[in-house]
Amino acid sequence: MRNRDIPDIKYGDYYALVIGINEYKSLPKLNTAVPDSQTVAKMLEDLYGYNVTLLTNASRETIIDAFDDLRDKLSEDDNLLIYYAGHGWLDQQTGSGYWLPVNAKPDRRSRWFSNATLTEALQGLLAKHVIVVADSCYSGTLTRSVKIPERNPNYIQRIAEKRARVVLSSGGLEPVADSGGGIHSIFAAQFLKVLRNNQGVLDGTQLFEQVRKNVVINADQTPEYSDIRRAGHECGDFLFVRKD
Repeated sequence: MRNRDIPDIKYGDYYALVIGINEYKSLPKLNTAVPDSQTVAKMLEDLYGYNVTLLTNASRETIIDAFDDLRDKLSEDDNLLIYYAGHGWLDQQTGSGYWLPVNAKPDRRSRWFSNATLTEALQGLLAKHVIVVADSCYSGTLTRSVKIPERNPNYIQRIAEKRARVVLSSGGLEPVADSGGGIHSIFAAQFLKVLRNNQGVLDGTQLFEQVRKNVVINADQTPEYSDIRRAGHECGDFLFVRKD
């Protein structure tokens, strides 16, 4: 039976930028990133009422333009989920992480999308709550230590009032699987499963706890969850509110 015990507070409007890249021009092609992104986009629209922008096989320029569009669109009461599925890269010399758009070339950073660029984009958004869900190798470069908060009856109200800039990554400083979940990656399959099973309000930390447990059991990667460094986090958390 559907759980209708949803706290009566102002959640704001929900938006999503969903990016999936399979058809790389100069890098090995992937199998599940585009199907993952398409399924995530549909679920967010159908079950959670998101206004979704879906980008498949996008270039760096297209991704940056999408962030600029969001900067013009979002208000201080809004929520934004950013989902990325594609290749990732870790610069061992600098410790910097990158997303690799469809036109990325090996050893040429001009077409890569860096963590620094993402952080700058997040700093420029008015949205109160932002979560980045990154299913790529070395996605843990966005995170730091994981802190699990204590919950009490006023928990949802409290975190809804505070700004959040958080990231859920499919792994740490490690490669992650492009398979293992049927037509999806193992991480995407578990992410979708948790969202499908939610019947009320689910915070990002609860989502992480459930996804992490099932991914660790089934794959050699460990998801991570934390605030994003220097992106304007104020101890809030992202809230998934079932709408259908």
